[in-house]
Amino acid sequence: MVSTVFVFGSINADTSYRVANLPGAGETVLATSALSSPGGKGANQAIASAAAGASTRMIGVVGDDSAAAEVLETIAARGVDTGSIASRPHAQTGRAIVYVDDAAENSIVVLSGANNLLDDGVATTGLAAIGADDVLVLQNEVPAAANRTAARLARAAGATVIWNAAPAPATIADVVRDIDLLVVNQHELLQLGSILAVESIADDADATALTVLLAAVARELGSDAICTLGSAGAIYVADGVFGSIAAPKVHAVDTTAAGDTVVGYLAAHAHLPVEQRLRLAGSAGALTVTRPGASSSIPQLGDVETMLAALTERTPA
Repeated sequence: MVSTVFVFGSINADTSYRVANLPGAGETVLATSALSSPGGKGANQAIASAAAGASTRMIGVVGDDSAAAEVLETIAARGVDTGSIASRPHAQTGRAIVYVDDAAENSIVVLSGANNLLDDGVATTGLAAIGADDVLVLQNEVPAAANRTAARLARAAGATVIWNAAPAPATIADVVRDIDLLVVNQHELLQLGSILAVESIADDADATALTVLLAAVARELGSDAICTLGSAGAIYVADGVFGSIAAPKVHAVDTTAAGDTVVGYLAAHAHLPVEQRLRLAGSAGALTVTRPGASSSIPQLGDVETMLAALTERTPA
């Protein structure tokens, strides 16, 4: 069993606006509703890990503004240990404005703020207690140098390291190599493949071509790898074995935080065989898109297990 999931990453104060259509350049649109909640890939993944049943500790940086207190209170209320979150004076807590349209597509504007202050010192202090039964989760919304330090510290302690390469790396300097599992979507996989100079394929490649690329990236990084494909499910390469899973069919309301939910659930159940944990995580992500909001949409394990049981009952023997 996983002892503790350490999430090293971004923390934002999110405001989501519901609109009929995403605004174009120079266009003003009216929102029908607004919802505020903690966000940032790091905070979302920590909340998802805790919702999945794991003891979870968030490592990040916030400012000394009113948004920080609200975000920390809400993250803690979702079962996440916030004791390793640093506060920096004269800094602004990260913020995100999310627009979600009636087709469940979103457009996001992010102000990194205090997330840019996450450094080696915070990594060293926050990961002092990490051990061999623990898991470290990383994303790309904080400085890459701090990510690499965190990965190196976790690896030295014998912990499992999961890197969600999102947003997609821009240069080779953004790549984290001390990892056990890479998690990407199709766009991130294509970008990472290009940066690592492995095989190149078209953006609209089929699952077979994507699996070949995923395997090449995994070999280059020396890790297992998962590529999520939204409503098409996911493909994976684990210990040299290739596989795929289908996604549950749901009515999407808001896709915000779906990928983060998948990552958090994968981390919380890292002791399970990859196909089993991916099926659980994929169901959690599917349930997330049926709800509005960012972290507020992330489901508890019991809800996901109920969904899986219902899907099993509907599947012919």
